[in-house]
Amino acid sequence: MSAQDQLQPGEEILYRAHVTRLTLAPLVALLAVVLAFTIFAYTVWPGYAWVAVVSGLLTLCLAVVLAWRLFRLRSYEFVLTNHRVIYQTGILAKSSMDSRLDKINNIELRQSLWGRLLRYGDVEIDTASDTGVCRFADIANPLEFKRAILAAAEQYRAGGFALPAAAAGPSGAERLRQLKSLLDDGLISREEFEAKRKELLAQL
Repeated sequence: MSAQDQLQPGEEILYRAHVTRLTLAPLVALLAVVLAFTIFAYTVWPGYAWVAVVSGLLTLCLAVVLAWRLFRLRSYEFVLTNHRVIYQTGILAKSSMDSRLDKINNIELRQSLWGRLLRYGDVEIDTASDTGVCRFADIANPLEFKRAILAAAEQYRAGGFALPAAAAGPSGAERLRQLKSLLDDGLISREEFEAKRKELLAQL
């Protein structure tokens, strides 16, 4: 189940935030160094094959860890709609939490020096609901996410995101015309037509 499946009638997605992959940079750098050492040991030290084997196993482990962390990043869904902010995570078992726009009291943005340089950081939402504080960690372009939430909350409180009214059904006259058309096409009998006509007239 994705965040899309949780949308209510009239609810639309305004913004999708993503966890930055820059947090994986140290692991990628370490993998590159170990891989380079493995190749070096295999080509330059043929008499010490065990060194290349151990280094190769370490490279494989790091590659598996990196692949797993990349897969986990795809399980995070941070979605802003015209009614709420949805936080969902999990691969097999899903955990979801949402904060309605009218319950948001404060939004804080936290960035380290590297976060400011590489444009990622944490967005923390303080709400008046039971969920309290909701923290979105290591978000790419966190300032844009914060601005989008503020704009959506302001418009929601101003009444600009009201749910659309249910579409009006056909009028009584239109339903009578449809019924007459069914009779003319031979899809219903005269008795069925008269019974349904009286029922429609009673509802007008």
